[in-house]
Amino acid sequence: MIVFHCEEISKANFSDKSEVMQTARLKVRRGEIVCALCSGTLAIHDCYPRHCLEDGGKRHDGWIAQGHCVTCNVYPALIPSFIKPRKHYKSDVIERVIESAEAGDNLESLSVCAADISTMRRWVRGFKERVERVVSCLISGVPTLRNAYIGSYDFHSMTLMQQLSRLLSGYPARQSGGVIANVNIILTTHNCGFL
Repeated sequence: MIVFHCEEISKANFSDKSEVMQTARLKVRRGEIVCALCSGTLAIHDCYPRHCLEDGGKRHDGWIAQGHCVTCNVYPALIPSFIKPRKHYKSDVIERVIESAEAGDNLESLSVCAADISTMRRWVRGFKERVERVVSCLISGVPTLRNAYIGSYDFHSMTLMQQLSRLLSGYPARQSGGVIANVNIILTTHNCGFL
């Protein structure tokens, strides 16, 4: 899968299959989305249905474009950055829950999300389990992109989300979206999984 900046695809036109296909084709044609395995050109193959949930639980039904790389014969899903891979809630909702947990807030008293407590705990636990690998991937990529060095001393007394935000500053200019969305764009672009 490939997560990409989705300024053209919003909740409003996420439900329009032709708009999703057109946007994906345009981004592929501009070279903004390439195969994460071989950097080859993708062709837009089709779309499949997907939904995402707002913090209040409101459901948005829509479409995810699927590419095809002729070189490696893979069919990556092209996921707009407002959707977190393999999760129903939008990435910014999950990010707010994680930030609240890192701030010491009690998840049972959170009003930022309609998800049940066990789901929010899974998000926080999964984030903590994956973030060390993600930080390593981002640290290893920063020197080659900006001739900068970021060491572990830079992270003294920072939350995990703040560490990720700090690491993102070493990458080319971020577009709109939260920390998780931008990290997922970088990771999937370099075939390093997702957060």
